[in-house]
Amino acid sequence: MAKAAKQSKPAKRKGGKGSFLILWAFMFVMVMIAFPGMIMLLFIGMLPTVVAYIIDRTQKKYATFCVGAMNLSGVFPFLSDLWTGNNNIHGAIEIMTNAFDLIVMYAAASFGWLLYIAVPPVVNALLAVAAQHRIAQLRSRQRELIREWGQEITVSPQDKVPPANGVAGEITENGEDNGASNGNGVPSIPKPETTDPNAPPVLTEITGSS
Repeated sequence: MAKAAKQSKPAKRKGGKGSFLILWAFMFVMVMIAFPGMIMLLFIGMLPTVVAYIIDRTQKKYATFCVGAMNLSGVFPFLSDLWTGNNNIHGAIEIMTNAFDLIVMYAAASFGWLLYIAVPPVVNALLAVAAQHRIAQLRSRQRELIREWGQEITVSPQDKVPPANGVAGEITENGEDNGASNGNGVPSIPKPETTDPNAPPVLTEITGSS
């Protein structure tokens, strides 16, 4: 029955991802034919982003996004010049052979690397300062509560002695048991104070067994 149930499930379509890639490849070819100069300029200008994608081993690709955004901001002015001027391969080659234009594109990408390297330590330092400030506030509030309610509120449940034979010990201010048990789980009787030297001895502890 289990095998029949598994066989009755509809099979997953395996061609979905392949069709998606084919569609993107077709669109890229069409854009390459329609705007070859723009594709060439983007490929040369966005090389730092390609390198960042290759060397970025993190799952969310933070370096790629940071470098790519700044790299695109450096390439975009020259893309606009290409669109408003000679939007062809010759116009793209003129931009790519200009050293100043390439410096601007790659300098923007390097600024993205600088942001990726320098910003996280600054953010971590700010978060650490904020955490220390919050700890100081909580400690101040704790001292106020202790002054208002006493030291009893600072004793955790683990510090209390478990009951032995129905008699639970109490914790003194010094963290010591008040003698409700003798350490063997058997409650002990406190020794009575007497001033008569001729009085008979008093049993001060109940033993567990003879």
